[in-house]
Amino acid sequence: MTYNCFDIAEFFTKLAKEEGQGIDPMKLLKLTYIAHGWYLGITGKPLFHNQIQAWKYGSVIPDLYFPIKIFGKNNVDPYIFKLYTKNKLSKDDKDFLKKIWNNYKDFSGLQLSALTHEEGSPWSQVWDGNHNAIIENSVIKDYYEHKLND
Repeated sequence: MTYNCFDIAEFFTKLAKEEGQGIDPMKLLKLTYIAHGWYLGITGKPLFHNQIQAWKYGSVIPDLYFPIKIFGKNNVDPYIFKLYTKNKLSKDDKDFLKKIWNNYKDFSGLQLSALTHEEGSPWSQVWDGNHNAIIENSVIKDYYEHKLND
């Protein structure tokens, strides 16, 4: 099943809360994007259907960015996602997202952003100064498939 970005973001905010951690908007955006990338690379299928764009500071999911930007540098409250999602994640997908969380939870939003700016990343392939350049799933998939083989 393909979810929406809010399903994934809600799950990450709940994991953070369970572990007594907070998660600010930048970290949440980057984690959601990275999870989507690894999912594409591993399964060949998108984790969520929302569009991803190349912005000045990295890969952004506009549908997620605009509702959570109100939190500024504060932690995102998971209850905001009740307005946007009613989908239930499968057990396998929850397990996958927990692995992503465990691998990246100690990174700050800035550190995750730096990862998405690496040479050869989907963002670096698409960014041309145009704030709304679309990063196609095929580009993301190819990048993460390549990372799997490194």
